[in-house]
Amino acid sequence: MIKRLPGANNYLNSVNMTKISSVNIDERRLPLAGAVNFRDIGGIKSTDSGEVKKGLIYRSDHLSRLTDLDHRLLMERRFKTVCDLRSRGEQERSPDRLPIGGTIQFHSLPVEAKIFDPATALKRLQDGDLSWLSMDFVTQLYRSYLDDFGPIWGRIYTMAVSKDNLPLVFHCTGGKDRTGICAALLLKLLGVGRDKIIAEHLLSNANNAERLKPIYAKFAELGVSSEQAAPYLQAPLEPLIDLFEYLQKKYGTVEDYLLTKGGMEQETLKTLKTTLRQ
Repeated sequence: MIKRLPGANNYLNSVNMTKISSVNIDERRLPLAGAVNFRDIGGIKSTDSGEVKKGLIYRSDHLSRLTDLDHRLLMERRFKTVCDLRSRGEQERSPDRLPIGGTIQFHSLPVEAKIFDPATALKRLQDGDLSWLSMDFVTQLYRSYLDDFGPIWGRIYTMAVSKDNLPLVFHCTGGKDRTGICAALLLKLLGVGRDKIIAEHLLSNANNAERLKPIYAKFAELGVSSEQAAPYLQAPLEPLIDLFEYLQKKYGTVEDYLLTKGGMEQETLKTLKTTLRQ
C-alpha cells in the first residue's frame, strides 16, 4: 500500500468537500459532438489577483470522434496545436480525427507508465486482474506520471510560449488523469490556488458523466462494481492532492520541477507566464 503523505491527509480532512464536489459544467466547455470534455482552462483567477488568459490553452478527452461540424468550430477558433498524451496503443486503436489541410499541428507525446497502459484495461479485466482498480494504484500512477514524464510536460509548456502554437489543446483518453496532471501543473505555475485547481480538475466528472454510463455497464458485465471502477473512471481527488504534496517534498516548487525534470529554462518559464496570464 502506498504511504500517504501527511500534508495530503491533512488537506483532505480540512477541505470543504461539498463545495468542491458540487462544481458543474460551465461555459468554458466547447460544444463539440465528438469530445465531451474539451474545455478552456483560461478564465481562472490566480492567488495574486491575476487571471489565466482565455482562449489559449485547452484540455480534452480524445479527438477520434470529432465530426465535420466539430472541425468547423476548431477552425473558427483558429486552433494551431494538438498534443496527444495517449499511449501508442491508444493512439493506434483510435487515432485523432482532425481537420484536413494541415493547419492544425499534431504532436504524438505518449505518456506510457510502466505499471499501466489504458489500452490494456479491458483485457486485464477480462483476465480477472483487478489489482489496478484502487485509489492506491491510481495515486502511484500519478506519481509515476510526475517522475517519468517531466520532458513531456516541459515540451507542451514550451510550445505554449509561442503564439504561433496557440490556441493549443492537450488530451488523453478521458481527459482527466494525464491531461489533469498537465493542466494542474500549468495552473499551479500560473499562480492558481490549490482549491481552484481541484475544482477545475473535478469538472471532468460532470463533463464525462453521460459518456461513462455505458463504460460502467461494461465493467459491471465483467463483475466490477461502480465503487471498484470509480478510482479509474472518475477524475480522482485524492491522487491529485497527494501529487501536490509529493511534488513539494521531492522537487520543491513547480518551477524547480520544470527546470530539473521538464528541461525548461528560467527565461522560458518567465515568458510562459507572461503569455498565459493577465
